[in-house]
Amino acid sequence: MVFIESDKNNSSSPPFAQENMMRLLDETLDELGPYKIIQKKRGYRFSEDSIRLADFVLPLKPTDSVIDLGTGSGVIPLILAQKSPVQNIVGIEIQEGLAEIAKRNVELNTLSSRIKIIKGDFRILGTDFKSVPTKLETGQFSVVISNPPYTKPVSGRISPQSERAMARMEFTCSLDKLIKVSKYLLAENGRACYSFPVLRLNEMLSVVEDNRLKLSKLEFIRPRVGCNVKRFLIEAIKEG
Repeated sequence: MVFIESDKNNSSSPPFAQENMMRLLDETLDELGPYKIIQKKRGYRFSEDSIRLADFVLPLKPTDSVIDLGTGSGVIPLILAQKSPVQNIVGIEIQEGLAEIAKRNVELNTLSSRIKIIKGDFRILGTDFKSVPTKLETGQFSVVISNPPYTKPVSGRISPQSERAMARMEFTCSLDKLIKVSKYLLAENGRACYSFPVLRLNEMLSVVEDNRLKLSKLEFIRPRVGCNVKRFLIEAIKEG
């Protein structure tokens, strides 16, 4: 939890200071292993899915280059920096508020030399770089990772919080587009890793095959022992 000490003797704080206070009052400061992570109280908050996916990607080498598509608050880059020696991690996020929080999380944990956060739309990679301030080249990464929005807009219950809705619903990126962008970014023999609901497994396998990626690993996730499988983790390789 973030606490703010108010100055009762100063009732005329400048507008920017008041805005910063309001921003912080709507945030929590949580533990993430040895690191700290800032999150919105009522907006997007990471789940166990992100932790499982980050662990699924391991191990990583110092020479690997990793990009997290739709990084949110930057939780997956933080976990990878904590649990591996990888030195080059990029997180790209389309939502300005979440991208700003991700940048603050990197700075908070003094990881700026290993993690770079980009505010941008990864859907345009390979076609138009105008909305991405840092150009990302084809074949640049050995690992592409994403815990993407997983519910089609026509199905499911829409979250009242726009950040949560965009994190859960495919408003901005389809599964096919995600796979195409991943393939564009991957180097030869690079790995693409995702977390998705088991109800869309056949669709995922079809899209992976259509884009000529090779399935290399598949893991099913149960919320608890004795429960039905809800999600799966998948790794696909871009063969040379």
